[in-house]
Amino acid sequence: MIELGDANSTPFEAHFSFESADISHTVFERGDGPGLILMHELPGMTDEFWRLANWLSAHFTVYAPDLFGQSSTPTPADPGRNFFRACISREIHLFANDDPGPITQWLRALSKQLHDRINGPGIGVIGMCMTGNFALTLALDPWVTAPVTSQPGLPASTPFRNRDGGLQMRADEKTRFAERGIDAMGLRFEGDALCKAARFDAIRDLVGPDRFDEHVIADVHRNPDGPLKHAHAVLTADLIDAEDSVTKQKLIEVIKFLKARIS
Repeated sequence: MIELGDANSTPFEAHFSFESADISHTVFERGDGPGLILMHELPGMTDEFWRLANWLSAHFTVYAPDLFGQSSTPTPADPGRNFFRACISREIHLFANDDPGPITQWLRALSKQLHDRINGPGIGVIGMCMTGNFALTLALDPWVTAPVTSQPGLPASTPFRNRDGGLQMRADEKTRFAERGIDAMGLRFEGDALCKAARFDAIRDLVGPDRFDEHVIADVHRNPDGPLKHAHAVLTADLIDAEDSVTKQKLIEVIKFLKARIS
């Protein structure tokens, strides 16, 4: 039985600076056991993100990289400011269909460091919204054995170009991923305007229908008191912290998926 315990939105205290290929960011860490990279959404490290991180740290050694900062304290969650940061960033490509940007190479190096520290046999990765498809890119490496993508929102569509089915992977990367033959888990709300059915169709084609652990949740199960106007953030802002809530049960399923593939 998976126990989550009380909700705690306090940021991790332990942290270190990680540099690779001229990119440097702070990584916050907590927990022990199997390794897990938890990547934040576009708003940043919100209270709901830290609630999720603390729940997961009861089961895993969690690395939570701050993709917007290099400080000993997390970059403040600010949707507008952090969207601007991402738009002008040379590290993250919001609109590219086949290139997520150099940040994924940095994340792949970080995942290798975590794997070497834990000494395998594999690690898990969770990407959400902006970082949702990063989980698939990280799974190109053999030490990532349990990728979870929640409401992957990139590449973003524009009025001039539809990217709803994009995965930010080149054709050769899609081939390499398929050749690995590993499972992937995906979560989205049915009416999510940022992560539409076309993106899950593309992931299913990539992973294979028998290996894609797909969860599409009715919008009625979103948090009605959350900060978002529409259903989107399955594991954070739209998760209802009640034992019988559908979204909290989905988090339990995520933990089970990870434990089965990295323990």
